Amino acid sequence: MLVSMVAAWLLSVGGILIFIGIIQPFSMLSNIFLVAIGVLVVVVICPCFKQEVARRQTAEGVLRQQTDRERLVNQIAQHIRQSLDLDHVLETTVADVQRFLEADRVLIYRLWPDGTGSAINEAVLPPYPVILGTSFPPEVFPSEYHEAYSLGKTRLIENIEEADLETCLTDFLQQFGVIAKLVVPIVQENRQVEGNPSVPYLWGLLIAHQCDRPRIWETWELELMQQLATQVAIAIQQSELYQQLQQLNAELEERVQQRTEELAHANVALRDEIAERQRTEVELRHTNHTLKTLISASPRAIFTLDIEGYVKIWNPAAEQMFGWTEAEVINHPNPIFIDDPLENYSTLRSNLLQGITYSVELRRHKKDGSAIDIIFSAAPLKNSENQIEGIVAVIADITEQKQQEEQVRLLQSVVVNTNDGVVITEAEAIDEVGLRIIYVNKAFTQITGYSLEEVLGKTPRILQGEKTDRTELDKIRTALSRWKSVTVEVINYRKNGSEYWNEFSIVPVGDRTGWYTHWIAIQRDTTERKQAEQALRQSEERFRSLIENALDIIMILDTDGTIGYVSPSVEKVLGYLVSELVGKKIFEPIHPDDFTTTYQSLTNTWQSAELNRPIEFRYRHKDNSWRTLEAISQPFIDNAATTRIIVNTRDITERKRLDEIRLALEREKELSILKTRFFSMASHEFRTPLSTALAAAQILENSPDEWNDSQKRLRNLHRIQDSVRNMVQLLDDILTINRAETGKLEFNPKFLVLDKFCEQFVEEMRLSAGSQYTITFTCEGNPIPVCLDEKLLRSILSNVLSNAIKYSPKGGNVHLGLEFQLHQVLLRVCDRGIGIFPEDIKQLFEPFHRGKNVRTIPGTGLGLIVVKKCVDLHQGSIEITSEVGIGTTCVVTLPLVL
Repeated sequence: MLVSMVAAWLLSVGGILIFIGIIQPFSMLSNIFLVAIGVLVVVVICPCFKQEVARRQTAEGVLRQQTDRERLVNQIAQHIRQSLDLDHVLETTVADVQRFLEADRVLIYRLWPDGTGSAINEAVLPPYPVILGTSFPPEVFPSEYHEAYSLGKTRLIENIEEADLETCLTDFLQQFGVIAKLVVPIVQENRQVEGNPSVPYLWGLLIAHQCDRPRIWETWELELMQQLATQVAIAIQQSELYQQLQQLNAELEERVQQRTEELAHANVALRDEIAERQRTEVELRHTNHTLKTLISASPRAIFTLDIEGYVKIWNPAAEQMFGWTEAEVINHPNPIFIDDPLENYSTLRSNLLQGITYSVELRRHKKDGSAIDIIFSAAPLKNSENQIEGIVAVIADITEQKQQEEQVRLLQSVVVNTNDGVVITEAEAIDEVGLRIIYVNKAFTQITGYSLEEVLGKTPRILQGEKTDRTELDKIRTALSRWKSVTVEVINYRKNGSEYWNEFSIVPVGDRTGWYTHWIAIQRDTTERKQAEQALRQSEERFRSLIENALDIIMILDTDGTIGYVSPSVEKVLGYLVSELVGKKIFEPIHPDDFTTTYQSLTNTWQSAELNRPIEFRYRHKDNSWRTLEAISQPFIDNAATTRIIVNTRDITERKRLDEIRLALEREKELSILKTRFFSMASHEFRTPLSTALAAAQILENSPDEWNDSQKRLRNLHRIQDSVRNMVQLLDDILTINRAETGKLEFNPKFLVLDKFCEQFVEEMRLSAGSQYTITFTCEGNPIPVCLDEKLLRSILSNVLSNAIKYSPKGGNVHLGLEFQLHQVLLRVCDRGIGIFPEDIKQLFEPFHRGKNVRTIPGTGLGLIVVKKCVDLHQGSIEITSEVGIGTTCVVTLPLVL
């Protein structure tokens, strides 16, 4: 249909195009446009057309193949019906099958009673060997295979070399050139074998061989072979019956003549007997039909067993109740008692066969394994001679009844033991008297104080009083008049007159016909809940008043920072109205410099259930000024689906201003103290060398002996020089510290070969220290040029090494270690000197501070301060560890890249 429609459409479009082309031959633009439309139509329609053609061709091929297969089966069946010549039918069959399947060989293999076999018909293509007429011993087709094939087994082998076959069978097939084969049994269903007509008889095999290649046998090919094998079996049986008929016909003709006279005499008596039997059969058929109809229509399961316990009748109710179909149980043992202990079933069966009837309640299992409760009633089944020849059983399924009984028992237990009061009243029309109570449970009596006897026949109005809400009662009356459920909460009164809040739901209950018969009310004493709600409301009002009048700002935020609630105090503190902030992000007015820390703090609040530490941040006032706020946040848990946080914020702008003023005053005071201390200590440090120089000069001036004695004169001059040198060093240290404090200390880094520099500096220190100290140097790591200020580095090493030498005993060891790391370089100075007390280590970098154990060792207390300033300019660090009497280690860390 689709192809026809497309073709017609194309013709119509083409006709229109031709018509337009004839009418307007000189309009080139129109022609081009029409051609484009035609091409577009072809491009769009052709793929769909091709797909439809391909689909139809596939369907036609499948239909053609099915038609050919049915034609072949019908053709062979026609041969069988038209011919009694078995050989001709078999030859035609193998030839047609070989031609239809395009197999290399098709043959019929006949099995003989002695176990041997032979190929009695064959159609084979050259050059493959002919098997026709060849006989094979019993070993070729062992007797143990007969039973499987007689039950309909088929064999499909796509490739004998890949199939799971015995080696001998593979070799046997290969001698006939077989690569793939399809074997279908020829079975006679009703042939009598050793007096048993119900056993299928394996007459032979219908076999197809593929010799030129492996072959995957299709399902339809197997089905075709099975259909043809069935037709062949029919032909064989038809031929055998025909032969038997001819033999019996001859015998019958002889006996007919003998029996004709006997029949003539018995004819009259037989007619009378036949008439009587016909009347009896009619009555029996009527009775049997009636019984079968009753059994089939019975809602209860009915079945009969013979004397051996095999099922003979199995009605539809039994199928529906237990799940086994009639075909599954007829002439089989009773499936209902298969899982019973042998003794119980044997006892039941023995008693029934003795004439004792039974009716007992049991639990049985259905076919699917589920259990059902039944009432099993059975009686012996007697024949016309009053002999017991079986058992008849009638079974009623009471599973639903048992479940309902259990549900009723459970419901009764719930009603009796529940803590809620249950009241059942009649479902009569509402009148002035009201609905009469017919049942109350124990909980009702405990709630109200009334006993069961005091309320039976009364109405629920005995619980009402002056505070009972009439509006709620009208709601109940309206719902009851419409047979609707209703739930209300009112104040009721106990027997002793005390009030209590009562929440109850009333529902109508109907019978199976849908007619409402009763009202059921479930009552609950909600007095405590009402009191708790009242207390909660009062508490909420107090807290709301507290929050709304507090100076602090209370905010509740969603997970994305949206303000869900803000207290009215925000207007006093930040100038914003509540409506201006609710729904906005809290982060928008935060100062950019404080945004990151504030955001991280709030994010941590969502991830942690603990109270966060206070944070400070600047927030924009509505007048665009900045206010400093202090906030504490924690998760806020309410009935919302998502977690929120509550933030308590306080304006600390004024407090911060006062703190800054206080800190400035403290710094000013501390600076004044430091100045006083510095001048005092500097004066002391300067006075000592000046006093020494002055004393030495006065000695030389006032004592001619000291001046004339060259050794004494030289000693005094050295004292003056050392004092001046100490004063110069002191002044240099003070100037260095001052330049660093004021930012005027020059810092000129350049690349140095640090290992060579340190090695050379150590050599200078050895010359200065003389032979009284041992100074060593080591270098670790991969030496690389380092960008450092040479002058400041020399000051660092000079002060650290000088201290190590100064505070070490004579003959002591001082070590300088240089270590290159990935991003930094370490200068480590170790000595075995007097060490430093722990309390002194904390004050090492304070001006003029010296350890308690330095005694008379000279020093200014400014060297380490100079070192610290130089290290800080390099963005490095200094760390000192020491033990008194053991020694001191000073580690200076400097970055490789500044």
